[in-house]
Amino acid sequence: MNKYISVSKEGIRSLQRTFKVKGKEICERCVKNALAYRTDNELARKIRFAAVRHHMGCTYYVIPEGEFFFDSDSCWHAVYPNRAEIYLDKQTGEGTVYDPKGNVVARYDHVTLSQINELKSMAESL
Repeated sequence: MNKYISVSKEGIRSLQRTFKVKGKEICERCVKNALAYRTDNELARKIRFAAVRHHMGCTYYVIPEGEFFFDSDSCWHAVYPNRAEIYLDKQTGEGTVYDPKGNVVARYDHVTLSQINELKSMAESL
């Protein structure tokens, strides 16, 4: 899972002026690498902290696409881009994986948290 911090161009320029190495401003590439979590040294951590705290930076996570719903019947529905679906019932603990055509691929009783990743990878691979 990748993550990055989004900051305006003015914010990046301000971060350049704020942090200096040997009396000189740091380059734009140094700030962008820190905001993209490509470097993890003390200066990069300070840049990220200042970006979020003082320059209205917002942290974004890049994850695979999918839709997740919790309904009033205590069911959890996950729909993936390939149209495969997972239904988990919180009351009975039953989990069901459906293929894109709506056929049952797998059915589990008493699904545990450690099994959810297995169900997810099965649904994504259909």
